Amino acid sequence: MAPDDADELSKELSDAWNHSDDEMYYCGYWGLYRYAFNDALKAHFKAAIIDHFEIERPEKEGLWNIMTAIVETDNIDLDEAVWYLQEYPLDLVNWTIKNSHRKDIEFIEPNFRNQTIAEVLPPDELPVTRHNANRFQLDENSGGRSENSAGDIWLLPYWIGRYLKVIDAPAEK
Repeated sequence: MAPDDADELSKELSDAWNHSDDEMYYCGYWGLYRYAFNDALKAHFKAAIIDHFEIERPEKEGLWNIMTAIVETDNIDLDEAVWYLQEYPLDLVNWTIKNSHRKDIEFIEPNFRNQTIAEVLPPDELPVTRHNANRFQLDENSGGRSENSAGDIWLLPYWIGRYLKVIDAPAEK
């Protein structure tokens, strides 16, 4: 959040977390980091990317996790990224999902990021969402009226992981 003494535009731009901005930043990081004009800028961009990832870490979002490997592979949660890919549902229909009544999840105080629970639920227990959505959204009332594409939800993190060599090719039989 912008401090109380910040200008009005800063306050307006920081009044809530916008997950679409995460997508915009991460897609921009790809070129920004790789084609930095000098090593000092590259180091600055790396620090910013890692800082952003630390904020995103609780969501266990496979794409942000894997894309962070562009700057560092030691500090990403590769096990969480693989978990995301393994648990993501094959059925990408937007069904009605209700989780907010569950007694097995720990709710937390309202916050800037709209994180509603202490630990994100597995992807197959949540509404189907793209990478620019809040993975702490517990309920969805779509009734099966629309469907998502696997291209951006599952294939993108998988193939970027393969490209960055953090995900190995399947073993040949």
